[in-house]
Amino acid sequence: MGELRARMRADLARAMRDRDVPRVKVLRTTLAAIENAEAVEGVSSVQGVVGCQDVSRRVLDDQEIVGILSREADGWTESVAEYQRIGQMARADGLQRELEILQGYLSDR
Repeated sequence: MGELRARMRADLARAMRDRDVPRVKVLRTTLAAIENAEAVEGVSSVQGVVGCQDVSRRVLDDQEIVGILSREADGWTESVAEYQRIGQMARADGLQRELEILQGYLSDR
C-alpha cells in the first residue's frame, strides 16, 4: 500500500475518533475514488445471487493517487465556484474548508 493512502487511512481513523466531520467526509470520498480507480474493468465482482467472487485489483502508486486527488480537488473547486455564483455562501464556505483539507494532502507532494 502506498505511503499516501496509508496516511489518509490513519488520518480517517483519527478524524472519526475526533468527530471531525468535514475531514471524515473528505477522506471517505477520496479513498472511495482511489478504490474505484483500482477496480479491474470488465470483471464482475458479483457471482450470481449467492456470493461474491474474489477479484484481483490494481494497486495504484502514490503518483497515481495524487492524480486522483487533483481531480477530486478540481471538482471541489468547481462546486465552490458554482455555490458562490448562485449565492449559497454558507455551502460554498463549507466546501472551501473541505477543499483546503484535500489540498493539504496535495501540498505534501
